Amino acid sequence: MSDEVRIPEGYKQLVGVSPAEDDIGPFFYKKTDSGLKMGFTARKKNCNGLDTVHGGVLMCFADYAATMLALSGVKENCATVSFTSDFMAAARLGDWVEATGVVVKRTGSMTFLRGQLQVGDDLVLTFQAVMRRLKK
Repeated sequence: MSDEVRIPEGYKQLVGVSPAEDDIGPFFYKKTDSGLKMGFTARKKNCNGLDTVHGGVLMCFADYAATMLALSGVKENCATVSFTSDFMAAARLGDWVEATGVVVKRTGSMTFLRGQLQVGDDLVLTFQAVMRRLKK
C-alpha cells in the first residue's frame, strides 16, 4: 500500500495554524453547499501494528473537525472544553477518512456540536464536543 497523500478535488489544507495537526495529518477541509467536510488519508504513521488507524489519531482528527465546525462562519478562536467519542469501526491504511458535523447550539461563550467520521458509507466514529468561544 502506498503511503502517498491522496486529496479529493476541492479540499484545502490550513498550514502552520496547529503544528500538532500538521504533524499528525495533514488534515484537509472543503466548503460545500451542505456544510463543511474535513478529511485525511490514513498513512503508515497514523496506524498501529495492524495497519488500522490508531484511535488517538481518529480522536485528534475529530477534534480538528470540531474546531473547524465551531469556527465556521465566525471570526473568533476556540478551545475544546469537552470531547466525547464512540468508535464504530476501523479505518485502515490508505483510507480517506472524512468528517462531517453540525453546530447544535451557539451561546455567548460556548459552541455545542456533534459529528461523525466515515470511510465511504461506513461509520467509523461519532463525537460530541463543547468549544469555548475566544475573541481574537
